[in-house]
Amino acid sequence: MRFALGARYSTPLVRDSLFVPVDLQPALAPTLQLGLRDDLHGPWMADATLDLSSSKLKRKESGTEYAAGSITAVALTLGLHRDIARDVSARLGVGGLMYSGSDLGVFERGAGGLQPLISLGATYAPPFGQKHAIELNVLYDVHRFLTPALRGVGFNRPRPVHRFALSVSARLLGGTR
Repeated sequence: MRFALGARYSTPLVRDSLFVPVDLQPALAPTLQLGLRDDLHGPWMADATLDLSSSKLKRKESGTEYAAGSITAVALTLGLHRDIARDVSARLGVGGLMYSGSDLGVFERGAGGLQPLISLGATYAPPFGQKHAIELNVLYDVHRFLTPALRGVGFNRPRPVHRFALSVSARLLGGTR
C-alpha cells in the first residue's frame, strides 16, 4: 500500500463567453492518494489508486476573481505501471471521477454522476528513498464535465477538464514497491 501527498492544478470546469468571458475553475488543491500495486510477474505491475482533492472554486470574470464555493473530487483508477529506465517508471490508468460541490450554481441540481477518466503518470524513485520506496510523481488526467444545472441553462456538451498533479509518495505496507 502506498500513500501520497501533493498539489493539483485543474483547467476550468466551465467556460462561457456570451457577453463577457467567464471561467469557473478549482483553485490549486492539495491531493491525497492511496494506492495498491501488484507484480504481474513480468515488466508490468497492476495498480489501483484512490485519489482525493478538495479546493475552493474561483469564478473569473472580466479580470476579477470571485469565491464560488468549494469542490471535492474523488477518483478511482485501475492501471498498469512499468519501469522505463533506472529509477523511472510510467503509468497508464482508466477509471472514474465524482465531484461533490457546494449546493450553489453548477452543483445546485447535483454533480452529474461518475465521469470516465484517463490518467497518465511518471514516477522517479530517488536512490536516497529506497528504504521507504519514496517516489516523486507527475500525474495527468482528463475527464469531461457537465452537471444537470448546466444542462438546464443550455450547456449541452461536456467540457474536457485536464488535471495535473505533483506528489511525493511512500510505501506504508507491503513489498518493495
